[in-house]
Amino acid sequence: MGDFFGYNVVGLFQTDAEVSGAATQAGAEAGFFRYEDVDGSGVIDPDDRTFIGTPHPDFTYGLNLDFGWKNFDLTALFYGSQGNDIFNYNKWWTDFWPSFQGQKSTDLLYNSWTPQRTDATVPKASNNSNFSTNTESTSYYVEDGSFFRLKNLQIGYNFPNSILGNVFTNARVYVQGINLFTATKYSGVDPELSSYNDDFQGVDEGSLPNTKQYLIGINLGF
Repeated sequence: MGDFFGYNVVGLFQTDAEVSGAATQAGAEAGFFRYEDVDGSGVIDPDDRTFIGTPHPDFTYGLNLDFGWKNFDLTALFYGSQGNDIFNYNKWWTDFWPSFQGQKSTDLLYNSWTPQRTDATVPKASNNSNFSTNTESTSYYVEDGSFFRLKNLQIGYNFPNSILGNVFTNARVYVQGINLFTATKYSGVDPELSSYNDDFQGVDEGSLPNTKQYLIGINLGF
């Protein structure tokens, strides 16, 4: 339930001869997607669609740390998700010229297929829009969405009662960092998708990222 469904990309066609020797595929040409012939019929059609990923993680996890030493304190919250995939729909806009003839990815500019760049994973830059490029749901958009993130880190200092006088019952200053680092292989802006995508779990359609923040604060008790 809710898994990603479409054509499995097994590579890019390298030559016209390779196109001729492969299963019949509409729009196929050198530099375009080559799909897996799942049912072995010799023709790529809707029967060759298969499950290409899942937004459901194998597990999520968290770690809370709380340390104290003399008048200093430190708290940290780590959070992660493991084993889930993300359907990075942003690539439809940035990696194919016919999709949106505006901002494009550096991958399309520098890493797309050419006859001299046969190890490319990004299809060749082309004005063609067809079955073998950007009109289908394919595994090209599916990426590993696992991540490990430091959600919150706070370091504080509690002033001793001996210097507070009769005005304050307690006083504490702190520095805090939010979303300080994220370890992930996901190429999008943030693997922790926002609520914008709740209707399509695991689909990144331009989700706003969790921002990095630095805070300084003081707590006073009277």
